Amino acid sequence: MNKLKIATWNIDGLTPKKNEDENLLKIYNLDALLISEPHLTSNSQIHVHNYNVYSTNHPDGTAHGGTAIIIRTSIEHYELPQFRSESIQATSISRMKMGISVSPRFIVLQSTL
Repeated sequence: MNKLKIATWNIDGLTPKKNEDENLLKIYNLDALLISEPHLTSNSQIHVHNYNVYSTNHPDGTAHGGTAIIIRTSIEHYELPQFRSESIQATSISRMKMGISVSPRFIVLQSTL
């Protein structure tokens, strides 16, 4: 049975740290990286050689919150519908052969004191 190497990272802004995530993928030979808080917008362009990048941005369109998944192109998978609200954003994929779904979630808890 093949094992997938998956890591999670609260990156607090993916675009300025793009080289860091590519190094992390290479150094640890990761199959997938689940990212919270990539702070992407519809204008953001993220490309990683030999990987697919999926993201769910914050619904207000500004660069904060959000989630992303970076997964090897050689792994059979498909993107599931995104979930996007003011307090929760989720990017999800499903692995074709193993029936595994992964989804990083960014949740903002609000309270009044």
